[in-house]
Amino acid sequence: MKKMQLLAAGVLSVVSVTASAQAVKSGQGFYVGLEGGAAHYDLDVERSPGTIEKNDAGMFRFGGGYQFTPNFSVEMGYFRIGATSVEKTDHFSRDSAKARVSGFDLTASYKFSNVLPGLYFKGGITQAKLTEDAHYEYRDLGFSGSVSERASKSGTGYLLGLGYEYDLSEIVSINGGYTRYEDLAGHSNADVNFFAAGLKYRF
Repeated sequence: MKKMQLLAAGVLSVVSVTASAQAVKSGQGFYVGLEGGAAHYDLDVERSPGTIEKNDAGMFRFGGGYQFTPNFSVEMGYFRIGATSVEKTDHFSRDSAKARVSGFDLTASYKFSNVLPGLYFKGGITQAKLTEDAHYEYRDLGFSGSVSERASKSGTGYLLGLGYEYDLSEIVSINGGYTRYEDLAGHSNADVNFFAAGLKYRF
């Protein structure tokens, strides 16, 4: 029984220390942040036998914003996602394509300080550009050749995310979270899951 009481007291102490650390959050002010991590493309495309896909890539995001209250902030950021690729091969041809995305987002973030210090939810809009490089090779009846082309499209989409931020000091904090980017570059079938860790500096 005494061991359980000591364990409970220890847990309460840790929670108290964590709450105290989160309580030092600055109020109003500007900040900048950098995030990096793993992205997974969730593409709605036709799949067939002989198709090889690579949907995992790296991603980074740099942003700056303003903290209006300890709970609410607005931020603008630039993000870049590594390439996704698909390749289809048969006896007579090889068809491959790579696509990458870069763009800007505008987000609003709300921290649930009364529930769990550091827990936050964010949502926003994106303006992105998707660039695709396609390459086609063929060989049939003694003839062979290849064709390459590049195409790009820009458009708007939206994002939703959930994460946790922890203060290392009054001006520096670390965070980790998940963001879902929908309709990138205006493509209804181009979505990305972003798992990231980041660092924030407050002025």
